[in-house]
Amino acid sequence: MSRKAEAAAASAASVGGGEPTCRSTGGIKFDPTEPSRQQKQRQLDHCSKYWKNSCCNATHTLPLKRQIMEPYVAGFNSKCQALHEELTCSACHPFVGTGRMDRICPDLCDDWFDACKDEFYSPDGSHALSPCYGNALICSPLGSIVSTGREFCHKMGYTPGKSTDTEGVTCFDGSIPVELGVPEPEEHMADALFRIFQEQSEEPTEIMLVVVLVAIVGLFISIKFFRRWSDEHNALKMEEARRRQQEAYRQAYHLGKTAADDGAASDLDSSDDDDATDMASTIDDPATSSPPAPTQ
Repeated sequence: MSRKAEAAAASAASVGGGEPTCRSTGGIKFDPTEPSRQQKQRQLDHCSKYWKNSCCNATHTLPLKRQIMEPYVAGFNSKCQALHEELTCSACHPFVGTGRMDRICPDLCDDWFDACKDEFYSPDGSHALSPCYGNALICSPLGSIVSTGREFCHKMGYTPGKSTDTEGVTCFDGSIPVELGVPEPEEHMADALFRIFQEQSEEPTEIMLVVVLVAIVGLFISIKFFRRWSDEHNALKMEEARRRQQEAYRQAYHLGKTAADDGAASDLDSSDDDDATDMASTIDDPATSSPPAPTQ
């Protein structure tokens, strides 16, 4: 058995032999009139990847939506918005909602802080942080309020995990428990490319800048090469057209000269024939012949 499976089994055993019960967490209060247990939900408008096994139900739609929409209304960057939603949905996770998993993995806290450190937050009455928007009076960049992901998770009302935690087993990392048999939703290629483009357009990384620069240089070289090839190709076409035209002129010239020579020869033959005919006629006609000389 792997370390991850052993940790999951130990976590399940620590809860007890009964059915796991739900508890309020992450600012989400579970309705006391609803059965306090995990169940398969017909529909979850938000955090839908947990619908096959969750403490969340239709009664949590509004509070989930309110928390998820705060960074959108505040105009935060898309990566920060996505991680806000991921952490908000942790309450619907089958292990977090039942208390079997009560910590957020350190790497997730760090990623969340890195994505949101330039966005503005304001403290609420309990000294926790919330996205700054609307009529908030005191707003500061997150990076000037806290300096680490651990502090940020704590200020947002979550318990940061330990370096020894196993991601997805003893601390929340956004994944769905393997033993529940619910596969992680696959992201379509088009959606992934759009998400990456959107993230990089807002906060481009050095690698992306290099890729864009290489693409621009490659495009410039390609255009220059194409123009050179096109000019050479056009020059060859013009040279070929000129050669064919000269050949046509040469053929026409020789054809005309041959026709002229044939015509001259024909006229000469006709003239010789006429002279011969006239001479024959003169010899044969007595009237036109010379009289004989008189005798003495």
